[in-house]
Formats: sequence, structure tokens, C-alpha cells
Amino acid sequence: MKTLTLLVAMLLSASLSAQPAETFYNNGLEKHGKKDYAGAIAEYTKALELNPRLNLAWYNRGAAKLILEDYEGAINDYTKSIELNPSDAEALYSRGLAKEYLDRDRDAVDDYLRAVQIDPNHARSWFNKGLIMFSLRHYQEAISDLTTVIKLDPKNADAYYNRAEAERMLKNFYGAISDYSRSLEINPRDAYAYINSGMCKCQLKDFMGAAEDYTRAIEIDPDQFSAWYSRGYARQTLGDFQGAISDYNETIVRKPDMVNAYLNRGVAKYSLKDYPGALADYNKVLELAPSNSLAYFNRGVTKNNIGDKTGACEDWKKAAELGESEAYALIQEFCK
Repeated sequence: MKTLTLLVAMLLSASLSAQPAETFYNNGLEKHGKKDYAGAIAEYTKALELNPRLNLAWYNRGAAKLILEDYEGAINDYTKSIELNPSDAEALYSRGLAKEYLDRDRDAVDDYLRAVQIDPNHARSWFNKGLIMFSLRHYQEAISDLTTVIKLDPKNADAYYNRAEAERMLKNFYGAISDYSRSLEINPRDAYAYINSGMCKCQLKDFMGAAEDYTRAIEIDPDQFSAWYSRGYARQTLGDFQGAISDYNETIVRKPDMVNAYLNRGVAKYSLKDYPGALADYNKVLELAPSNSLAYFNRGVTKNNIGDKTGACEDWKKAAELGESEAYALIQEFCK
């Protein structure tokens, strides 16, 4: 999941009269604008000592603390700001954000809900609430929240992307693909959107379309091992075994411990009658994952094809012990 974290400090240009508290507050704004957050906090604190009802000083001190990752301190300051101005949707949103950083997601949702009750057009509150609903596996509610964001901000690529993610979890693959496409129209350099769109196309047996999506992801970010692996899988399913092997090779370069890349490469090599190469890959799988039943099963099939019946039966028996039910039929047929 992508997250969109917006830290919005209400850095209002100060046209306040030169009263002592306001002078400190204005000093705080100046330091805040220069990213001297600790200095800004000190100035806001002086202002609040002189005028505890200076609402924006509480808010902006909370914003500075949030940037400095003092989340409890930020929550306390936003709470004071909200007490002084209960209809401030921005303060409620900001307090919700601080709560999220402390993994208080359900409390954060309460603040986002209050924010949108005050300001139904507060897109960032709808967005963050939608992400929390997704994390809680309330996918339909997440879709509803993100749909609201899209209505308010039709150019929000992250809203389309995350709505697609929720649709994918609900197995609405066509809807997910549509939203990934919309996200990519706005942000065409998003490799993850192409990868996940490809995953949905695989679910719909559109392996050619999936391979095209993975290719686009690779063009954007050649280091994405999952794109190489997934394109290899799509190519293998389409019968392009040499292309699949090439992609699995690239996957392994980037992630040498990826068991399934070796396993699938072994299957592709077997399909091309490269039995020694297939055996080498299955051996590597078992070196990385000694309890991989499918590697024992496939290695047994390969050994049987090269005339090593004893080795094949040993592997099938081990596969059966590890739960590979299809091994029993081969044991009955070849290992009497």
C-alpha cells in the first residue's frame, strides 16, 4: 500500500499587531518557514506562556512536533488547538495523522470522521480513513472513502491506485485494472501499478496483457525483481520457455534467494528437455528450502526421465511425506 502523508503547517503570514505573545508567534512562523522546527517550537512556547488561548500557536507547535516525530507532543498540542476551535477540520486531520504514526489507527479514524463531518470536502481525511479501512480489511468501506476522494480530486493518482488495491482484494479484477489504468494516466511512471495490473490480468488468464504490463514496469524500474519474475511466469504459461528462463535469470540476479524463481526455471528447463539444468535448479531449491515438496516431486519426475528410477522413487517418497499428494500415484506406478 502507498501512503500519502501531508504535513500541513498553517503558516499564515503574520499581520498581527506587535504584542509580546504575537511577536513570539511571528518569530515561530519565521523559523518554521526556514525549517528550524526546534527553534519554532521554542518561540511558539514563549507565545503560549503569554497567551494560552493563541490557537494557531498550539496548532503550529503541534505541526513542528509532528515533523520532529514527537507524536505524543503533537497530539497534545492539536488537542489544545481543537479545544479552542472545535470546528477546525485541519487540526483534527493533523491529530489523526499523529495518531497513525503511533499505530492508533482506530483513534485516528475518529478524528478523520470528525474532520469530514465539519468539512465534507476534506479529501485528505477521506483518503487516510480509506487507507486505514484497507489495512483493517474493510475493503468495501475503503472503496467508498477513496471514491469520495476521487470525486473531490479527480487527478489523485494514489486514490485510484489504492481503490484498485481494494478491488483486487475483493477479486474485482476488471475494476482494479480500470483503476490502475486511471492511476497510470496521471502517473505513468508507477511501476507498482503496472505490476499489480499484470497480477489482475493473470487472474483473468490474460497472460499476454500481463506480460506487457510487466514489461512496462521493467522499463520504468529494472531493479523490480517481482516484475521480472512475474513476466517469467506469464511467458512460461504462454509456452515461451526460453523467454521465461531469461526472466527468471534476471530475477535471481536481483534476488538470489527467491525459491520460486529457481523452481519455475527448473520447470521451464525441463520443458525444453534441459534435464541437467532442471536438476540443478531443483537442487538449489532444496538447498534454500529443504522442505519444499514440489521440488522433490519435480526432481523425481526429472530423474525418472533420465532413467534414474531409484532416485526418482526416493524423491517422490520424500514429496509424499511432505504432503505432495500427487506423488502417491507415481510411487504406485513406478516404485513397486
